[in-house]
Formats: sequence, structure tokens, C-alpha cells
Amino acid sequence: MVSCDWGTTKFRLCLVNRDDFTVDREIITKDGILGLFNKWKEETSQSGITLKDYYLGVLRTHLDKLLEDAAAETRSLSVVISGMASSKAGIAELPYATLPFSLDGKDAVTKCIVPLQNFPFEIILISGVKAHDDVMRGEETQMVGIANLESTLLTADEAICIFPGTHSKHIRISKGNIASFKTYLTGELFQLLSTHSVLQGAVAFQDNSAVLDERNMQAFYNGIAQSNKESNLLNKLFTVRTNELMGMLSRQENYFYLSGLLIGYEIRALQQEKTCPVFLCSGNNMFHLYRLAIEKLWLGVPVKNIAPDLMDRAAISGQLKILQNHHPLK
Repeated sequence: MVSCDWGTTKFRLCLVNRDDFTVDREIITKDGILGLFNKWKEETSQSGITLKDYYLGVLRTHLDKLLEDAAAETRSLSVVISGMASSKAGIAELPYATLPFSLDGKDAVTKCIVPLQNFPFEIILISGVKAHDDVMRGEETQMVGIANLESTLLTADEAICIFPGTHSKHIRISKGNIASFKTYLTGELFQLLSTHSVLQGAVAFQDNSAVLDERNMQAFYNGIAQSNKESNLLNKLFTVRTNELMGMLSRQENYFYLSGLLIGYEIRALQQEKTCPVFLCSGNNMFHLYRLAIEKLWLGVPVKNIAPDLMDRAAISGQLKILQNHHPLK
């Protein structure tokens, strides 16, 4: 199977062994839907290419590279896509599934796109899920995959799963279903503030996956401390500038201070929720920052880390589980 997890800012394409979820080959790029959609708008006045054909062209380029020198039979594989490709700005817009959403994948909305002359692969699109005031595309497939790999989620009376990211999700699980969820613009707000605001000169980019030294860790914890319920986010954001302006923190330390401030406000929201076990579902780049924040703001409930290597397989596992119910692969 060819698995594609096509997010807002990232693109991942994998050649997958369906028997054990192992990835034989993969391509990871920053060809997210948002950036490609904007490129298409800029180029379409000259090329006249449709949005769908534009995406298929990008996908075909990556597929040719992925399958280069592969066995001949891989040329007839289906391409299974979850994430933002099923959005209004994607390949084809699919309606959202609704809540409650079963973790066995049976409630997913899917669509099969037959092979075309310029794209000789079958595509199976997986749509997202909507609540009365919120939406997600991609995380629900990962959630199905995690439940398939971490069976305790299927039997839990209640649990909250945290998915850090550009649009961080807090997904409440109840008796084998996604019961509700909330979106936090933590990652996107950090990116905008640190690169396109008055704060940009006060923050220097750092590698989230690197081990924090003592000064950076203290800056991160200071940011968390400033996110208390007596504070105001709009006011506290300006302290990032004054930290650097008055020599209290370096630009490198300010990176982690701003991270702590935003992640702190997000995690503190859980203190308003009904207490239940928390599962941290994160890849390597944000895993340790969220883990530190959760430990610092101990919520009085069990916290379990879904390991980054399991998260690495979550979308693939979820796609396969959904296909068992909708489009069994030959």
C-alpha cells in the first residue's frame, strides 16, 4: 500500500508492508496543503491548471521517486490519503463524519478516485470529523490507528488524547468513540508571532527535539509559570519582546519562553475539564516539551506517553483499519 498523510504544513508518503506496518520507503517534505494551495493560486493565472490536477502532479512526482526501482507490481497499488487532501482546499472536498466517531473506523467518510490518464493510480481519500463548533482532518485517522495499536483506549471509560501540532487537538475518548474534541492554534500562533510580528526580532529559532540546557529549560518553565489563570495572554505575549529588550533573556531563551507561554495556556485548559487519564500523542519534535509542561502542571490524573515510534505508525495503522471497513485492498 502507498500511504499518504497530507497535512496543512507537511507531506508524508510511504510504501507500506500491510502485514506488519513496516515502511519500506518514505518521502517527507514541507509540501503541505496550505503552501501548495497558495502556490497554485499564484501560478494558475498563467498555467490554467485545475487545483485537482495541480495536486495530482505534485503527488505523481513524489510517487515516481518513491517507487523508483521498486518491483513492477507496485505500479498498480492504491494510494490511501488522509488529512487535508479531502478539504475544500484539497484534491476533492469530502463531507465530515460526525460525532460520536467509532475508533474502529467504521464511521469514516471515504471516496475512491479511479485511475486517470495523467495519474494511473487509484486514490482512496479519507475525510475528517466535525463537532458542532470544531473540525479536524487527519487526527481522527491517527486516533483510529493509535487505538488499534494501544488497546487500552478502546476499553477506557474516558480519556483525553493530546495531539500537539500546528493546530493542536485535545480529543476526548469515551467507550471506544471520539466523543468530543477541541482545537488550539498553538503551533500556528507560535510560528506567526516568532516570524511575522513585533516579536520576531526577540526570538531565535531552536531545534525542539534538542536536549534543553539549564537556561533554556528555565526559560520554558518561566513561560509556563506566566500562563497562570490570573494572567492575560495578550499582555504576556509582549513580555517576549521586553525580555530581550531589557536583557533578561537571550533570543534563544526567548524561543523556549514563548513555547512555554503558549503550551502552558493550552495545557492549563485541561484543568477545567472533568478529570480522566491523559494520553500524550506526539512525534519527536514536540514530545518532550509537552511532556515537561504536563509534568510541571501536574493535573492529578494518570498521564501516559504514546511513544513517538508508535505515533510514526499511527496514520498508517488508522488508514488500514478504515479500509477494512470501506475499501478492502486486494
